[in-house]
Amino acid sequence: MTLLVWSLVALAVLGLLGFAGYRFRVNKIKRQAAGQASAQSRPAADEPAFKISYVPSNKEWSGSSGGDLPLKTLTYKQYECLEDARYGFKIVGVTPTERKKEQPHKTRAHGLKTVASLVRHGFLMSDGADGHVITDHGLNALEVCDVRY
Repeated sequence: MTLLVWSLVALAVLGLLGFAGYRFRVNKIKRQAAGQASAQSRPAADEPAFKISYVPSNKEWSGSSGGDLPLKTLTYKQYECLEDARYGFKIVGVTPTERKKEQPHKTRAHGLKTVASLVRHGFLMSDGADGHVITDHGLNALEVCDVRY
């Protein structure tokens, strides 16, 4: 009977060694595959699948309109309106229901109060039609004023 016990113990030890060798090999293959995948995916992760490019505005503050600005801080809506004007869009002041409607080409709709405030402070001026364009004073405000979000 001792021969039978020793045979079973030897069989169990060999089985455990075989299982340990199998797990070691599987883990080694997984580590190699993960290392190759991460090495290949790192450059792809750094570069997005699509690129966003912005056309810089051709309008910049001349630097000649000095003096104190009537506002030290712009609201986000005022800032957004001035940015649209800086990028060459015609600004129109409309009510909230009209703002949701489709606007003509190269026209951006902003709230009546926002546009009126910017005109009153001299940041926007009428273009002679129904819209407004940015002034040099408005470009100066974009450069130096803080924005309140």
